[in-house]
Amino acid sequence: MTLEETMTIAALMLAPAFFSLIGMAAFGSPIVALLGELAAKSKSKVFYDKYGQQTASMGVIVLILLTLVQAVGIALLITKYPQHADQVMAQQATFIPIFAAAGAYLLFGLPYLLLWKKMRNSKGMHIALGIAASIGAISMVALVIPAKLSFTFEGGTVAPEISALFLPMSIMYAIMIIVAAAGLSCAWLIMRRNKDDFGRDYYNFSFPLAARWAFIPMIGFLACQGWLFTVLPETMKTMVTGTPLGIVWAIGAGLSLLCAIIWLLIARSQTPLRLKGLAFLAVLLMWLAHTANVVVFFNFMSM
Repeated sequence: MTLEETMTIAALMLAPAFFSLIGMAAFGSPIVALLGELAAKSKSKVFYDKYGQQTASMGVIVLILLTLVQAVGIALLITKYPQHADQVMAQQATFIPIFAAAGAYLLFGLPYLLLWKKMRNSKGMHIALGIAASIGAISMVALVIPAKLSFTFEGGTVAPEISALFLPMSIMYAIMIIVAAAGLSCAWLIMRRNKDDFGRDYYNFSFPLAARWAFIPMIGFLACQGWLFTVLPETMKTMVTGTPLGIVWAIGAGLSLLCAIIWLLIARSQTPLRLKGLAFLAVLLMWLAHTANVVVFFNFMSM
């Protein structure tokens, strides 16, 4: 694969990667909101709960976007690519656990995100909904990776060296949904600041909190990328190190590291609101980094 071909694929993947990132933020929003709610309960500080509430509001918006995109994608699959739809149906047993986990996420996640204020006096039940939704979201993402890799092999039979990729990639993307939700919430807080107007003290607290909760899992995500490289089959390692795909992977990792640095700067700043523009820059870099990762994953699946 030439550099020009790699860049062409990356350009084509920009839009799918954007909607994929939105989807990950949708699945990660209940987790981040739940962390805020639990922190508010344990530390008796209402700002944590307000941050959880705002993240839940963001989660509703990105979930609506995800639903619309998925509906369009399914319609295109059925009408434009019926052969792929038939292939999916032929391996439907592989996807049943994913549909079950997604169903659990929706069943518990929707009331959790939508009823934050109405269930203010039923915190125990509300937290239980959040835990169930979070388990469903993490399970779904963790199950999608091996299913997608298995889908490329006839009969779903995967060689042992390929199955070695399942665990690091599943953990990596399970972590990424938290990064996406917390990272996007940084920008969401700034966007909603004038409308919600919870006071300067709240934003001086919640903005660096969101950045910290994006930074910490991003370190885990980068560690998983290193883990993934170590377990790559030799053919894939050769493809990565001997073609421009390695450059794409390095760019993705570098952009992810830049996101982590930006969030760390916000988290440690004494005047975080002066750095609000960096929150939007981090979202842009996160999108580009995810695009690079999608290109790498696409090439793995097409081998």
